[in-house]
Amino acid sequence: MKIKILIVLMLSGMIVQGQNTNLAVIANPGGAPAGLKQTELNAIFMGETPKWSNGSKIVLALMKTNTTAGKLTCDKVYHMSGDELTKFWLSQMIDGKVAAPTFFNTVADLQTFVSEKPGAIGIIDLTAPIAGVRVITVEGKKSF
Repeated sequence: MKIKILIVLMLSGMIVQGQNTNLAVIANPGGAPAGLKQTELNAIFMGETPKWSNGSKIVLALMKTNTTAGKLTCDKVYHMSGDELTKFWLSQMIDGKVAAPTFFNTVADLQTFVSEKPGAIGIIDLTAPIAGVRVITVEGKKSF
């Protein structure tokens, strides 16, 4: 019985630790500004801001909603569940309002995409190594 309780406590600690993960915004070195306000970030990821100030198209990159970073993004940026986010982007595409984000299984794949795609911006787990992209501050902070 004590072993079962210990296992439950250990698993609970892992879940709490995973919920404390911070996210970082990364972008292709060309196009995106060095920093954004939270309202600007939200407008970009809701598809309300289609272009950067230099006129280049914004290309969204997100982790799949079944990943830890994807779930956190749904919660912190969209305030939606993964299913709600999927429905949101489907409705945006059907209405022809905006192109949906490209979704990735791994942070490495998302980072490679962002580093190679002009105008790309994505959200990743801050604990991941960051290479070939620029970290964008949100409200002056490198994570949120």
